Amino acid sequence: MALDPDRIDAEFYDALRRHYSDEEIVELGAFIGFNIGYHTFFGTLDFYPMFSPDGRLVSQEESARIYGAKPVSLEKTNEAADKRR
Repeated sequence: MALDPDRIDAEFYDALRRHYSDEEIVELGAFIGFNIGYHTFFGTLDFYPMFSPDGRLVSQEESARIYGAKPVSLEKTNEAADKRR
């Protein structure tokens, strides 16, 4: 949805309708859209995950030590954006 919105076509929605109502599909789409926006925004802040891989709540400083200069999820997002350019 975020990286290749053209792949979301009528066939995709028909498959969703086998499991969800139209109202649920709209709610799911809104949830996904908001989360993509949050992650994009947090990426501009170099925001790190709040939890370590073993599930402990950690500070931003500890998270930076665990995940490195940029969290992997942000690197993948940036790589995908570069490919679209």
